[in-house]
Amino acid sequence: MLWCAPVLPDLALQVFTRGRSEAAPLAILGPRPQLRVVAADSTAMACGVEPGMGRASALALAPGLHLRERAPALERAALIDIATWAGRFTSSISLDPPDTLLLEVQPSLRLFGGLTPLCTRIGDTLGELGFVGQLAVAPTPLAARWLARCAPGSQIDTHAGLASALDPLPLAVLADGAEPATPASLDLLTGIGARVLADVRRLPRSGLARRHARAVTAQLDRAYARIPDPRPWFVPPERYVARLPLPA
Repeated sequence: MLWCAPVLPDLALQVFTRGRSEAAPLAILGPRPQLRVVAADSTAMACGVEPGMGRASALALAPGLHLRERAPALERAALIDIATWAGRFTSSISLDPPDTLLLEVQPSLRLFGGLTPLCTRIGDTLGELGFVGQLAVAPTPLAARWLARCAPGSQIDTHAGLASALDPLPLAVLADGAEPATPASLDLLTGIGARVLADVRRLPRSGLARRHARAVTAQLDRAYARIPDPRPWFVPPERYVARLPLPA
């Protein structure tokens, strides 16, 4: 199998900015009660607004700032819209929330003239839908997701190239996935001097197991193709419904 992973790191913001023509700065707030900024557009960031900032601090920097609370339902609906559209490239699609799609593209390469032309088509058409993303290709779905987030544009088409592509990635990717490593596990690894995935791979697996870091080895095994990583296939809805914000 060969997986292409389009990742939309700013999906929480893009569900509100798609089709929006206003120039006023916009920021998205996380869940109550903290209400901290989780995403901000370029206008807001130019005013000094950054993710992690409190609501009051953001408004102090940009009094004209528009604030919206994060809408997970809209993000999920956007992923479904994109997955429905992606059926033109492959019928084997899996949702990987909160911001990633997984497309199994091996059977589609000949139809689209190879891996690079296919990736170009996917990226260009994603932009036509009003979304901005980044993608990568790898033989395992988790590796494709991690590379799309940390090394967008990567195209690893053989298992032999997985190790050299994944080893330099930072430890933080272990917290990204359906079964993420816990903060305590990441703190443990950082405390013993690990900085990248290659450092973790050199550690004794038995030692990690004794320290309740099995999720770390499980993540690595899935990414490096040591164990299977089956994914549920996306089934398009029977009825297609879409929203387009009006400019007024």
